[in-house]
Amino acid sequence: MADKLDLTDIDVLLIDPDPTSRHTIRNILADNGFRHITVGTSMADMVAALEESDRDLLIANNDISDGSLEDFVHKLRHYETEFNPFLPIIATAWTPTTDVVQSIVQSGVDHIVSKPLSAEQLMKRIKVLAKSRKQFVVTSEYIGPDRRKKDDDRESSIVPVDVPNTLGMKATGTKAMNVDDLQEEIDTCIKRVNIQKLDRNAQQVVYLVDRIIPGLGNGAPDETTTRSLDRLLYVAEDISRRMTDTPYAHVSDLCNTMIDVTKRIIESNGEPASQDVELLKPVSMAIETGFAECDGKTQRMAREISRTVEKSQPKDAVH
Repeated sequence: MADKLDLTDIDVLLIDPDPTSRHTIRNILADNGFRHITVGTSMADMVAALEESDRDLLIANNDISDGSLEDFVHKLRHYETEFNPFLPIIATAWTPTTDVVQSIVQSGVDHIVSKPLSAEQLMKRIKVLAKSRKQFVVTSEYIGPDRRKKDDDRESSIVPVDVPNTLGMKATGTKAMNVDDLQEEIDTCIKRVNIQKLDRNAQQVVYLVDRIIPGLGNGAPDETTTRSLDRLLYVAEDISRRMTDTPYAHVSDLCNTMIDVTKRIIESNGEPASQDVELLKPVSMAIETGFAECDGKTQRMAREISRTVEKSQPKDAVH
């Protein structure tokens, strides 16, 4: 299955706590031409290996005792770690249930292989990654391979992104670049993904606020409203950290306001200040408008709203 692929320079990181599985997978890789294979048993091993050097492929068991593979991949894809967010990833799992498969898929892995696995299964996935890796898509909650069917017109506004793939570059010899050029390509792609993520997040803020406001009008918020508030805080903070090197600096104050207001509502023990609840809608709409348009008029409007919001904040909220 590795025909026409040069795998000698591919740097593979294999993480599996089961010694038999680890030995089997390592032998499959070695028998098919891989010469640079780093092995480990835990999340700590995985993080240490990624800190040590860049990898071209990660193969990891979904069940790791000292961490969650799904959480790690989600953070990696959302650029919440220092590592390459576009690293090709194959997850392995023993007879995974539907829920397990769904969780792994939603984290952003490229492929899942069920155990006990065969050489043919594994090498087929690697060949696909090297020759025809899926483009990435960005939604409000997901960054990863595009798994939409060709006839699926949902989310038709989402534009897939070609992401850097060192596995494919090395294995096929189609593109050679030095470390600096590769990092520049990764950084450029991160910026492209960030712009799409900011747009999705802005829409998500409006959606969440529309769900939250009705739940704050009848005493203590229910579980759904509480979860939506936590999600709103995460999204607003995610917007804020993605602002660097984008044309949306004028939205920064609005996002900070949304973060402060949301934190106060969460910490109010079910009795939020009416001023805070009233601020949610106009601030969310202003954030969405700020990302939809980036002209001088919109920037002035954003600044005016920020000043208005600041004046209307509760006095005890001033830091």
